[in-house]
Amino acid sequence: MVTDEYLDRVGEALVNGARLAEKAGFDGVDIKCCHRYLNSELLSAYERPGKYGGSLQNRTRLLREGVKGAIENCSKDFIVSSRLNVYDGFPYPYGFGVGRDGTLDFDPSEPIWLIKELYEYGVRLLNITMGNPYFNPHVNRPFMRGGYEPPEHPLYGVSRVLNGTAKIKEAVPDMALICSAVSYLGVSAPNVLAGFIEDGKFDLAGFGRTIFAYPDFANDIVKTGEMDKRKICLCCSKCTEIMRTPGGTPGCVIRDKEVYLPIYQQQCGGKQK
Repeated sequence: MVTDEYLDRVGEALVNGARLAEKAGFDGVDIKCCHRYLNSELLSAYERPGKYGGSLQNRTRLLREGVKGAIENCSKDFIVSSRLNVYDGFPYPYGFGVGRDGTLDFDPSEPIWLIKELYEYGVRLLNITMGNPYFNPHVNRPFMRGGYEPPEHPLYGVSRVLNGTAKIKEAVPDMALICSAVSYLGVSAPNVLAGFIEDGKFDLAGFGRTIFAYPDFANDIVKTGEMDKRKICLCCSKCTEIMRTPGGTPGCVIRDKEVYLPIYQQQCGGKQK
């Protein structure tokens, strides 16, 4: 277990990193709090002693103080944001955004409290995500094929993120929210997401894996309102397999096979993991 003193230094580093990023010419920073990395892991530190565990105020301390410090030490035009895990998909006391009844149902009460706090500090944009891609990728990255048989249909995962983001938007309407986990929707994505955005359920849609398979997808949506079914991501998880290998540079093994199939064969042995 890392010490509170170590976490104090991490908080200082987050603030200093934001200052350096602005000096280097960046428009903003993402103080990441997702997918069970340090900030995200602390959100569920219910049983940790000290000032970074136990209460909700303590569990969110590193993120809140890092964000607040970055805002206070950078110019007013510098963007301070976060990719924020609002639901881990683990039962209490191991997961954030779940009830204390032992179920895996999404409970938005603590995430909403945290987002309201971030808004008070001056944050105006958040990228909402769920799950842990190293343990339960079906939650945040619903797949057609992957390393295990998911316990639910992929559309349940998509629905959880879509509707979970909508619940948060309803509670914190002035915060601009990016919804993720949408690649599985394929050619239906533009219409589904446009409907949610038009209804005020969130503000932006974030595509991850799609960009590997279909780098000009946004241009096609703007020009035609549609995505080309011959180019869409097939959610086969091969890009992730490459990413998880030492030195792996991820890309689409299916749509850009001249470049990435040899990399996949070399890095992953050509077999689905």
